[in-house]
This record gives sequence, C-alpha cells and structure tokens, in this order.
Amino acid sequence: MSHFETTILVEAYRQWCEDRVAVFEAGERTVIVVADGAGGIGAGDIAAEAVLREVEAALPHVHSADQWADTLRQIDCRLSQGESTAVVVDIRPYGLAGASVGDSEAWIIKDGNTSALTVNQIRKPLLGSGNASPVSFMQGKLDGLLLVATDGFFSYVKPSDLLPMIAQADFFSIPRKCVEMVQLPSGELWDDIGIVAARVKPQHRTRERYTI
Repeated sequence: MSHFETTILVEAYRQWCEDRVAVFEAGERTVIVVADGAGGIGAGDIAAEAVLREVEAALPHVHSADQWADTLRQIDCRLSQGESTAVVVDIRPYGLAGASVGDSEAWIIKDGNTSALTVNQIRKPLLGSGNASPVSFMQGKLDGLLLVATDGFFSYVKPSDLLPMIAQADFFSIPRKCVEMVQLPSGELWDDIGIVAARVKPQHRTRERYTI
C-alpha cells in the first residue's frame, strides 16, 4: 500500500494539449511521470503519451536512479513520432530516485525553501531526437511537498509567490492554485501545464476515549 498521496491537473492553453502526467502505484512505490511534447515539430502529444506508456511498462524492472536514466535513453531511441521532455520521480518510504531530460522540473518545497531535484538536467536534445542525455537524481525520504510540472508552470511562476501559497493551501487545491498563479490577466495561459503534487500521507490519530 502506498505511503504517499498525489493530486494532478493538466490544463491546455489552446484547443489541444501536449502535456501529459501520470501516477503509477506499485506496492510501497509511487512513480510520477510528467512529459511535455515539443510543439512546433509535430506529434508532441503522441511522444508525451508514449513516454507515459514506456515508463509504466518499465516500472517493475527499474530499481535505481541510474536505471531510470537508462530507461529514458531507451525511450529516446524508441520514440517513432515527435519529441518530449520527461521527469520520472520514483518515491519509496526510504527515499526517492529518478531521472529527467528537457525543461520540465521537480522541486521539493519545505519550510519556505525550494530544492530542485532536476537542477542538473540537460534541456536539449529531447526524447525522440535519438541524442537525449537524461540525468539521474536521488534524495532521502520525502520530507515536504514534491511538485513536478512542465515548463508552462515553472517558466512563469515566481518563487516569492509560490512559497506562501504552498504554506497556506489545502493540499488537494495546490495544482489548481498553481495554474491560477501563472494565468494572464485575461485568464489564458502562456503554455500547456501538467502538474503533480505529492506528499507523505498524513497520519490520522484515532480519537481517544476518556472515562468519566
């Protein structure tokens, strides 16, 4: 049974959306995947969808950050249409591991500070180019809020606005509030947004009974 809970939102800024997100649970593992299909070269949505399928198929056989990077390299060679970014975060009770390529990102937010798991990723070439260079990452057990999203969010959000919102918001409202933070005055978006928030499930104490 998973020790973690997630909340997801995908929002398009035009008629079709090229961002994809997924959460897969396998025993104590929760695996988050965010993929942003490259616009302008065609079939970005197809490439992003394929990334999700490939990660789901590989999940039972992958057990380390380096293996996730290898998996993304294999996906890079297998994509037959379009190109896509990818962030994979594999969360377990004792720690998290993953890999990324492109400009989608994963942040840990705790006590008013941010830490980017994807800080060392290589933005181009993307998956589907045949030349992508996925970078792995690892961290200890999840402590704080994990936010994984495409550049439609991270390229436009101001950390000075994000941190107070995270501190005050109900967990399940966070993706919607994140989208609202980067909307234009007209209500439109700069780009598609795919976003996942994750945290350790709260421990709910049972109410004690007192004898009078």
